[in-house]
Amino acid sequence: MNKIISMSITASLGLFISACSLSPNLNTPEANYTFANDKQNNNNNIDQKWWKEFEDDHLNKLVSLALKNNSDLKIAYIHLKQASAQLGIDFSNLMPKFDASANALRSKTSINAPTNKSGQFNYSNDFKMGLNLSYEIDLWGKYRDSYRASKSSFEASQYDYEAARLSIISNTVQTYFNLVNAYENENILQQAYEAAQEIYRINNEKFSAGTTGEYELSQAKANLESISLQYNQAQLNKENYLKALKILTSNDLNDILYQDQDYQTFNLKEFDIPTGITSEILLQRPDISSSLEKLMQKNYLIGVARSAFLPSLSLTGLLGFESNDLDTLVKNGSKTWNIGGSFLMPIFHWGEINENINLAKLNKDEAFINYENTLKTAFGEIRYALISRKNIRLQYDNALSSEQAYKRIYEIAKERYDIGEMSLQDYLEARQNWLNSQINFNNTKYSYANSIVDVIKAFGGGFNQQDENSWESTQKEEIQNLENSLK
Repeated sequence: MNKIISMSITASLGLFISACSLSPNLNTPEANYTFANDKQNNNNNIDQKWWKEFEDDHLNKLVSLALKNNSDLKIAYIHLKQASAQLGIDFSNLMPKFDASANALRSKTSINAPTNKSGQFNYSNDFKMGLNLSYEIDLWGKYRDSYRASKSSFEASQYDYEAARLSIISNTVQTYFNLVNAYENENILQQAYEAAQEIYRINNEKFSAGTTGEYELSQAKANLESISLQYNQAQLNKENYLKALKILTSNDLNDILYQDQDYQTFNLKEFDIPTGITSEILLQRPDISSSLEKLMQKNYLIGVARSAFLPSLSLTGLLGFESNDLDTLVKNGSKTWNIGGSFLMPIFHWGEINENINLAKLNKDEAFINYENTLKTAFGEIRYALISRKNIRLQYDNALSSEQAYKRIYEIAKERYDIGEMSLQDYLEARQNWLNSQINFNNTKYSYANSIVDVIKAFGGGFNQQDENSWESTQKEEIQNLENSLK
């Protein structure tokens, strides 16, 4: 028995290695482009845990919670495990299958049976026990191409998981920045609203005393209502971002429903990001890698479909014991074996096989176009992210200069008001203008922070030109946390 098993395994491995493949050669579109880089900026490395570069403990905690609790990431991980299971199933089809079997049969032969010459009822027993072998020889690479297709699908699911991870991290970071911006704007608008209330009160008193007209009073009233509207909208924006952040990071319903979020104001952090992109960095984008693997999967499935036109050869065998008495089943005289084969050749299937091949080719053509589109989208996102970051950086400088100018105007107004050279209304207006410039600066500052995240995301996450696969070593703890949460 051991000899037969060894021979079967050796034969199957030999056929597995030598089996032909009917899948067509795959010519993927090349990403031909000019790499324009700043010579002074050649060593561009961003850590895989790039969000920690912002030096915000609240943000670091939120990202960790998102990687542990986010439902979309859990679904991506389940898809990864499903692809892994399918890969194992398709690998098993490459190998012979062995099954243990046991059968017991007692029969009664009628007197009138043609084979019964005794003229009496005959009773007989048949006991069998053994090891069954079944194996379809992979002559045309059907099972091998199925395995390769599953392997590409599994690798694509790994990249899909990485893409989901990157998206969740980026969304968490940007939502946190937007929330902090909303908190700051709410505080500033509250001060602006209080200043507008004071301006309206002064104008109302002057109007009552007859020292100012209805036009000035209406102007102060309109200003108050406008700032009140902005203040209420800022509160609503804060709650909207807070809701989004809680959904991204929390599994606790009470936390989502009731809890606020601690934060710290953003300090400008410059990242050393290249002005151009190499093909090595570009191919780190998980969506591109996933799209390529899916294209390879569809190409292998063409070979699987083509193999249905060709004959199949299957082997079966039994090695065991057979006896008419249970007591003698495992005796030397009860040993039995058999080996056989079957040949199947498709003749006429009403076009089913041909249509399956056409369908597989169309699926491959669709995957090819998706891959091309993914490349185009990636280049477009990179271009926009780099230009956007550059322009918002200029806006940041302008907003900072404007805020400092209005701050200086307010400081001068305060000095004049303190010595009686400026009215309270003019002083409060100068203060309100400064507060408005702070809001504009905050909005620009957090837009710049988000633009940095957009660039990192467009480049496929944190990248290191010397160690492109370093991300794999950073996710062991994250994967374990996901495993634990799914148990």
